[in-house]
Amino acid sequence: MAKRIKNRYLLAQTSVPIDMSLIENQKSLEEKMLKALGTATYSYTMPKIIPASQNEFILRVHRNTEEHAILALSFIKEISGKRLGIYTIKTSGTIKSLREKLIK
Repeated sequence: MAKRIKNRYLLAQTSVPIDMSLIENQKSLEEKMLKALGTATYSYTMPKIIPASQNEFILRVHRNTEEHAILALSFIKEISGKRLGIYTIKTSGTIKSLREKLIK
């Protein structure tokens, strides 16, 4: 019987508006996270970026690795040539509650 992988979702906000729906911005963020986390932790975390708005995005990671992802996001100071800061607003077990937070 296979185990079901449980995920956590992080709602993050950038200090400068940046379009996370662009593939180049996502790749740049993934490369920066890989550099901050290291190969082994990155492969265990398995982050996936879900664009939400102009300066917010949702990051899906495996459960019990959200602390590593939050730390890696705090180290990122530039994406695609734009200087910025990334702040984690909320962590949740479901994406639905984060989408509700975005609507408010």
